[in-house]
Amino acid sequence: MSQAVESILYEHPLSEQVRTYLRLEQLFAIQTHLREQESTTCHVTALRNLWEILDCLDRGDIKGELIKELETQKLYFEQLEESPYIDALKLQRFLEQLNQLLDWLGKYRGKFGATLRSDRFIDMLKNRIRMPGGTCSFDLPELHQFLNQSFQYRQECLREWFSHLDGLAQCIKILLRLFRENGDFESVTSKQGVYQSSLSSQSNPQLLRVQLPSDSTYFPEISGSKHYFSIRFIEKVDNELKPVGDDFNFELAIC
Repeated sequence: MSQAVESILYEHPLSEQVRTYLRLEQLFAIQTHLREQESTTCHVTALRNLWEILDCLDRGDIKGELIKELETQKLYFEQLEESPYIDALKLQRFLEQLNQLLDWLGKYRGKFGATLRSDRFIDMLKNRIRMPGGTCSFDLPELHQFLNQSFQYRQECLREWFSHLDGLAQCIKILLRLFRENGDFESVTSKQGVYQSSLSSQSNPQLLRVQLPSDSTYFPEISGSKHYFSIRFIEKVDNELKPVGDDFNFELAIC
């Protein structure tokens, strides 16, 4: 029996790069789940999800941004090697992992997903799979034939296609983990359903995390940048959304 969820976590990026990382993290998690399911419906959704990933990768120089950020993190952790308070073995393993990812990024040719886009089968799906009901056998007979292969064959194909992005998934996983570990949750007070604050540019915050009890009747609407942010809490009353008017405490982490 699954345990009851005690809290709901909301995250808000403070830069376009982190916004893209969070979106890709979610898409990668969906892909990993879907390809393990035996249902052909799940595998159609996995292929549609794959194109969502490719569309997301089309925006900006993600590879250059990742190399820059990972090199910054590597420099920071190398400076900790002489600290007597650091587990030297764990630090060395982590630095090796960073070096492996930087090596993978350096050897990756072209834009992320270019190999997948040039795959005839994946490219054939591009337009039809986005249409409502566009995956019918009369629209995509080749897809229909693929879906009637064994589960093991379909799963292996999905794993092979996604393997081109495994290194990218690892880069994003590590960076987001480091960002999240950079801020602890603190109890703060929302005044009449609103909380606002400025941010220190010296701390270089990357994202906000708001944690609410799972039985909360309200949710946060967050806006902000690396200099300032505002959180407004909204609740559903009589099937209408209205601003919360009471003071209350909630958990906030600035990472």
